[in-house]
Amino acid sequence: MKKLTFAIILTAVCCFSVFAQEAKTTAPVAPERWDAFLAGFWFGAPASIETANVSGLKWGLPISAGHGKVVGFEWSFFCCATDTVKGFQWAMIGVNDSQDFTGMQMALVNVVEKKISGLQFGIVNKCDKEGIQIGIVNTADNADYQIGIVNLNKNGWMPFMVGINHSR
Repeated sequence: MKKLTFAIILTAVCCFSVFAQEAKTTAPVAPERWDAFLAGFWFGAPASIETANVSGLKWGLPISAGHGKVVGFEWSFFCCATDTVKGFQWAMIGVNDSQDFTGMQMALVNVVEKKISGLQFGIVNKCDKEGIQIGIVNTADNADYQIGIVNLNKNGWMPFMVGINHSR
């Protein structure tokens, strides 16, 4: 009986010691800084544009780029290239390039490296997943809808289609 009592107590101590581990502490995270307006001149110029988050207008004279986020409107003459955009991205005579995009892109060339939830409107449009593309040449792995002269949709209803194409 003593051995059974000892075994029960030992098992209980071992089980409860697992829960008595030291709690992990994390350093407090500073809140993200968001600007209402930011102007850029080139890739990484000014230096603050590289990681800045904008909730409002990000303006490029002639280029707007960076690894931050834009919630609102990104506009430039030649190139809008912010990694994450939710809103409207417009390069007047150039290229829009994003990693993750929600909203509408309008330029001569529009590129989204990962996922787009929205519309690309330009001469050449490229995305990996989802979205609607309207242009002369549209290329994607799996775009929702494509309207243009040449539509390449690797996982679409037809891999190559003239006119209108959509995903399966």
